[in-house]
Amino acid sequence: MRTADVKLFVRNLFRNKLYSGITVLGFAMALTFVVLLTVYIRQELSVDVFHAHKDRIVRLASEKGSGYSGPMAAMLKEQFPEVEDYCLFMTNKDGLAAVSPTEKIRYTYAYVSPSFFQMFSFPLVQGNPDEVLQGRHSMVISQALAHKLYGNESPVGKEIKIAGVTVPITGIMADMPENTHFPDFDAAVNIKGLTDYWGWPDGDVLESMGIATFSLYVLEKPGADLKAREQDILSSFQKNGSYYGEEDGPKKVVVEPLEQIYFSPYGGGNRKYNSKGLVGVLIAVGGVILMLAIINYINLSIAQGGMRAKEMSVKKLLGSSRKMLFMQYITESVIMCLLAFVIACGLSILAEPLFNQLMNTHIEVMPLFFSWMFLAVLAVIVFIGVISGLVPAWIVTRFNAIEVMKGAFRKKTKGVYSKVLISFQYVVAIALTICTIVLVKQTHFMEYYDMGFKQENIARFSYVLDAAKKETLRNEVLKLAGVRDVAFVQGDPLDGGNNYSFDYEGRHLSFQTFNVDTSFFRMLGLQVTPTGISNVEGREYMRWTMRNGQTERVVLREQSVWLNKEALRQLGLEGLPVEFKVGNHTTSVRGIVNDFHIRDLSQKLEPVMIAPLQGPETPWTMLVQLQGDRQFATFDEIKKVYNQLSEGTPFEATFMDDAIRQWYSRTKRVSGMIGYLCGLAVLLSAMGILAMATYFIQQRIKEIGIRRVNGATIGEVLEMLMNSFIKWIVIAFVIACPLGYYAMNRWLMSFAYRTTIDWWVFALAGILALCIAGIMICWQSWKAANTNPVEVLKSE
Repeated sequence: MRTADVKLFVRNLFRNKLYSGITVLGFAMALTFVVLLTVYIRQELSVDVFHAHKDRIVRLASEKGSGYSGPMAAMLKEQFPEVEDYCLFMTNKDGLAAVSPTEKIRYTYAYVSPSFFQMFSFPLVQGNPDEVLQGRHSMVISQALAHKLYGNESPVGKEIKIAGVTVPITGIMADMPENTHFPDFDAAVNIKGLTDYWGWPDGDVLESMGIATFSLYVLEKPGADLKAREQDILSSFQKNGSYYGEEDGPKKVVVEPLEQIYFSPYGGGNRKYNSKGLVGVLIAVGGVILMLAIINYINLSIAQGGMRAKEMSVKKLLGSSRKMLFMQYITESVIMCLLAFVIACGLSILAEPLFNQLMNTHIEVMPLFFSWMFLAVLAVIVFIGVISGLVPAWIVTRFNAIEVMKGAFRKKTKGVYSKVLISFQYVVAIALTICTIVLVKQTHFMEYYDMGFKQENIARFSYVLDAAKKETLRNEVLKLAGVRDVAFVQGDPLDGGNNYSFDYEGRHLSFQTFNVDTSFFRMLGLQVTPTGISNVEGREYMRWTMRNGQTERVVLREQSVWLNKEALRQLGLEGLPVEFKVGNHTTSVRGIVNDFHIRDLSQKLEPVMIAPLQGPETPWTMLVQLQGDRQFATFDEIKKVYNQLSEGTPFEATFMDDAIRQWYSRTKRVSGMIGYLCGLAVLLSAMGILAMATYFIQQRIKEIGIRRVNGATIGEVLEMLMNSFIKWIVIAFVIACPLGYYAMNRWLMSFAYRTTIDWWVFALAGILALCIAGIMICWQSWKAANTNPVEVLKSE
């Protein structure tokens, strides 16, 4: 690009401040999202790539989850020569360690096989990967936990108690990185000691085929292909006494490469995960936003084409070739893109906290500028600049210089080039607006859906005391003025309770079970229809329950239960049955409870069986019903009372309605992100239509002057100018509505309970688009209509 051309380019930028500002700002906003998305996608797609054996590590899963037992893992290694080693993994969030005699902290630890640090490349700050987990009772803690417990002192050789068992610290690991599918945990504990930690009475936990709660990772031998043996593994599991052999057991084994686990559609609570579909949607929307910015540039370049065409024609007449002029346009476009990119880099750093909050992630933009990725992004920006300049360069340079000087280009640009492109922008903007409204509508629907139980004014506290102290805690809490009622439960609508699966009349049923005191029904407002049986006491029996990762053995007396209506339907019972029989055991029914939902609304209504919580049983949760206007103050008072009794043992506390709203935080984040993108798309469209309205109205300024001289009113002129734009927006609306409906109808199908896509959703999106376009057009039309026609015609 010659010096004279550079000066002319700069002069054009400042001469046409509106066009230049809109072009650069539009590009900058679009590229800001591209930069943020690039960093985010890079992070999401780099999960677990740092492991040295990543190409040889796989996880086993099935269509019903990813839980496996110790014998299944041992069987796999024994029967399949492709297996070099394996690792079992399970997390526990109930770790408790003393910082001082009066202060304790909770931490998360993972039960892992001794091979964990040999298979996976999590760095050790102290200790040898081959040795740190060889002892039956041994653990490696993170740097963060080590600092909390021991400050700057080395923790190696010190001891922590897990469920009453003393466990020596044998190493220190670096804190868990962000780019791994493993959940954050503060310590790795040798899984061989699990029997001792759980206090398991029936032999070794790792030898029990029925304890299938562990994630199973396998290290393949070099060159092996365990995925090709999926059917053989399934057959082996079915034949050797695992749950795969049951009638309702899994029907397939899936061998997942390590780098695919993060996006795996198969279950497993021992992992972080993301939706590959969501990442794909963000990439697609990012591409659309970038396309809108490019269209804006093309529109604005064509809008300035009348003046630039004359400039190009003069250069042609003075000897410049079409190729030279074409390259000049492309170069100017690249410069504009690079200028926008510089602004976008600054904006992306400013927008980083908001992006992290919306996506619940921890990206950092700054490192991008000091990596090879920056050169790749820069190359993409140059490519975008070339693409953006192609269309206007082709349009402007293809006209005959003499015809342009006679005004042929001006006539041509009065055609449909830019109006079609603006219509496309509005198709996208209206479709995104529809999507945003439906997303917000579904989120609101789920948050405020009648779950079948009361959730307001109820505080929820994890129970950390002995069973003998629950009545003391109840009495102390009830003394507080702001407390109406207290209930102790093992299972509630938020955690789903325990699962009870059984065969009934040739069918396999799966119920959720709660053990509660009678305050539970009153507090949650559950309607109960009694059957006439108040209680049935029979034989004593022993129940094993899990508490803080340890097995608890409790002697109980058999009692009757309550069933919800869904349980009644699945049992095929009607009316008010007094009992039902499972195998040789008869269970008495106290009453029928109206249906209520447990967990979030992505799942269908589940059958629930509720039994009384007996004296020896330790609750999982304390529910407290609050009253009065000082609920937050009362909440803090309960915490103080609880702290005194728990002697520093930390506990979790929240309001039930807040916890339920947290179920839908992911959907809210997605709708928030789509909302911002919708706003950006609408803004880009508005900027484009403002510039185009300015250009087209200026082209018709003589016509406006003549109409005004001949008696046309300002209103008539406004109507004429508005009509030429509005029809294109109406066309865009007609195209966008079915696109938005199709996309959101597909999305809503993933929810068991969902909102409706009402007519007003489309009407609101259309009205918003029409209002924004109307404001942009009216502004410029009003200025043109109010211009003195004598001045306009005199200048002509």
